[in-house]
Amino acid sequence: MAATAAPARPAAPAQDLVRRAEVVGLWAVDCGCAQRPRTDWPAELLGDGRHRHEHATLDRDGYHVDCFEVRPVAHHRGTAYVRLFCSVQVRAARLSPELRARTLRGIVDEVLLAPARAGRAAARLIDAAVVAVP
Repeated sequence: MAATAAPARPAAPAQDLVRRAEVVGLWAVDCGCAQRPRTDWPAELLGDGRHRHEHATLDRDGYHVDCFEVRPVAHHRGTAYVRLFCSVQVRAARLSPELRARTLRGIVDEVLLAPARAGRAAARLIDAAVVAVP
């Protein structure tokens, strides 16, 4: 019995694929800042005062933040701890060559978390996990 192969679908170039990741992070925020009404959490946690994450697109910037949610975790001695949940899409073909060569985790870490790790955000990043989503 002869085996027949089904025609293969044309695959998109590897770097033009859209990959998805979820970010979960824990930040320490001054309680006064955490209690302010209408806090701009992306600016506070990610150091994004110019709101570039809010307006980022896959075609122009190479990434797009699908959802962003912040939940309070606990308060201790004038510090509030908050957890960030974020869903991100990345199209490496639209990124700089330096970023394109990185893993998905490396790309998301550099694009979203680098300002927080460098201390340029109003809150202190304690820990963050970046998980690829199939």
